[in-house]
Amino acid sequence: MFKLLHPRWDPVALHDYFNLVVIAILNVENLTYLATGKGFELFFTSAMVYFLLDTIFVGVYPQSVKSPVVILSHHICTALYMLIPYNYPHYQWCMAYCMLVEINTWLLIARRQLGGKVFEVLFYISWVLLRNIFYPYLIWAFYKEWQLETQLAGTPWNWILVTPVCQAFLTGLNYHWTLQLVVKVAQRGGKYGKHLRKRRSALSSMADVGSSSGGGSSAASSSSSISSQLSKQT
Repeated sequence: MFKLLHPRWDPVALHDYFNLVVIAILNVENLTYLATGKGFELFFTSAMVYFLLDTIFVGVYPQSVKSPVVILSHHICTALYMLIPYNYPHYQWCMAYCMLVEINTWLLIARRQLGGKVFEVLFYISWVLLRNIFYPYLIWAFYKEWQLETQLAGTPWNWILVTPVCQAFLTGLNYHWTLQLVVKVAQRGGKYGKHLRKRRSALSSMADVGSSSGGGSSAASSSSSISSQLSKQT
């Protein structure tokens, strides 16, 4: 298969830094549109080009992401979804609201590549607010828009029917990723707890040996040192 990258380049890092730059631009364009009501054409074009390029990259380098099939499904669904506000301009706000989730995507990558407690905290807060609360709300909001369009069109079989369906699919993906995130955090906590228990056991064994062989003040000093180390671990 034809490869675009130099053999020494890391597809994961390249993909992350590409997304850090491009998604930052998309977020600025989106917030500008929401604040001013202008610039949707630029925002739409930038987003469509981004999803096209990212789909090609992930297709060529599936190792650049953890779940390439899921990411590709997400990108294809989103690109098709975006055709509705393009053809129905009075629904442009729908795309803008949906794309707010890219703020969390940017924080996810920044947390991984740049690190820092600030990115960590903002990532988790935005994940819950945008992916677990706001996205499910949009299903209901788009369902109400479909009902209104049904009254205007005189038939339920109109293109706006696609919006609550696609939104439900994307929300399902968000909860799928949420479950993966919860499992990962739980496993990380379990590994730390296991390491701490092993450390405590080793230090306790050292204390027992010191008290049985050293005696007197030496044993007391050893016991005090071990107690200090144990307290630091907690």
